[in-house]
Amino acid sequence: MTETTQGTAAEIGCEELRAGLAGRSLVLVDVLPAESYETGHIPGAISLPVAAIPSGAPALLPDREAPIVVYCGGFT
Repeated sequence: MTETTQGTAAEIGCEELRAGLAGRSLVLVDVLPAESYETGHIPGAISLPVAAIPSGAPALLPDREAPIVVYCGGFT
């Protein structure tokens, strides 16, 4: 996984994502609205819509040291 500093983003490849999910070494977060998540999402992803991040992140993402991969359906 590409190391980043706070406030920057990095891309990872499909194989790296699969390995991270299989080894439970990362958290996958779908930031689309809940309706979109229900329609279809990557298996193992947590639903945390962008608007809910401030209130929902502490409960859904308690490990502040865990690497997080965030995805959405389009450019944001």
